[in-house]
Amino acid sequence: FLRNDSFDWTDVLKPHVEATCARAEQLGECLAIHDTTNFIFKGERDGLGPTSSKAQGFIGHLSLLVGTDEARTPLGVGAINQYVRAGRKGRRSVGERLDDKTSEGQRWLAGAAKINELAEDRFECVHVADREGDTFPFLSGMLEFGGRFVIRVAQNRRVRDKDDELTRSHEVVLALKAESSFEIAVSKRGKRLNPTQAWSHPSREGRKVTVAIAGTPVCIAVPLARRKAMEIELNLVRVWEEHPDPNEPSVEWILWTTEPIGTVKQLRRVVDIYRARWVIEEFFKALKTGCQFERRQLESFDKLSTALALFAPVAWKLLLARSVVRTAPDRPPDRVISPLHIRYLEGKYGKPIRTARDALYSMAKLG
Repeated sequence: FLRNDSFDWTDVLKPHVEATCARAEQLGECLAIHDTTNFIFKGERDGLGPTSSKAQGFIGHLSLLVGTDEARTPLGVGAINQYVRAGRKGRRSVGERLDDKTSEGQRWLAGAAKINELAEDRFECVHVADREGDTFPFLSGMLEFGGRFVIRVAQNRRVRDKDDELTRSHEVVLALKAESSFEIAVSKRGKRLNPTQAWSHPSREGRKVTVAIAGTPVCIAVPLARRKAMEIELNLVRVWEEHPDPNEPSVEWILWTTEPIGTVKQLRRVVDIYRARWVIEEFFKALKTGCQFERRQLESFDKLSTALALFAPVAWKLLLARSVVRTAPDRPPDRVISPLHIRYLEGKYGKPIRTARDALYSMAKLG
């Protein structure tokens, strides 16, 4: 099947994308969480390139749709953009780098545009991204096609505040006074081997923290390398621990958003939307650990791309099963797997599958 050249990976993924959109349409609104990951493989494979490690691999930019419910129920994959990182492109100006349509930053915009295209006249969608999404082409491009979003700030940008004074975004948020505070749970995070990830996402223990929130409208000034661009108006939100634990990394998120922030309820909604980003991290774990995608002994980028399209729906199903078992473990098993799979598991283990919990535990035994 994987060696059949009469179709490509997009044909394999298409039915799952259509089913994902149908689930989103039933809800009327969803979140589209975007993130990039490296898929790394041992040995030499045809068509692979350099990654953040010494091994070969390719980069996957995925867009995962999730519900707006408290459980953030995963709905499925909406888009995959997979590509191989090329070698160095030589010395270029900032403008040339920003305008490069093959750049990794441009692929973020392509993924969001694809989701908006799928959502048109079917469902509302709010895009969610971590710091990698904080590029001027991505922010302005999203606004051009009417995209709604919550994106974590990475750049200390030049902005005009509500008094039309030119300043920096970090200065604006640090001057804000807390409008409210509330308790959130932060999950445990292990030590990252990649130095960049270790800096941006340091290890921490799971705990409950009290955070303050505040927000204000700003206008992002045109970057010096983009003089022909237009200024863009956004809301800027700060979430922070006023009294951090000295033994743990303090929680602080600064967010760009198109969503309204006029009330405390609206501010908290923006925070809750951003906090849904963890779901795509769990999806990557399901893909790499649960499906063991990086252990696949396929000899080329093309074959691995097709395999990724095959395993993405499987990883979603694993993630959905975990979500249902976490929130409603006694729901019927056909909420997480098909009747055919139920019969298979019952035949293999000789026990009835009566609940979603039974289904998940039986699947886990398969290894």
